[in-house]
Amino acid sequence: MSIKGLVEELMLARHGRTAKEELTEESFARWDHAFIFDAMKGQRYGQSFCNYFGITDNILFYERDRARARAYITKHYI
Repeated sequence: MSIKGLVEELMLARHGRTAKEELTEESFARWDHAFIFDAMKGQRYGQSFCNYFGITDNILFYERDRARARAYITKHYI
């Protein structure tokens, strides 16, 4: 791995993200559409988002209100 790649991975990790899938409006919309299946398994909105994109964010992960979680995602990740 190059120095540049290592620095990018460290920066992503610092912000609680990994390179699992790039977070774009399109990938968010894809996940949002498929969230219903995670909801049926009992996952919270933010919990599903964090798991899908490989994000560590305890505030979002444990948020129970879907609208607040969505606003948080929009503000901090998109």
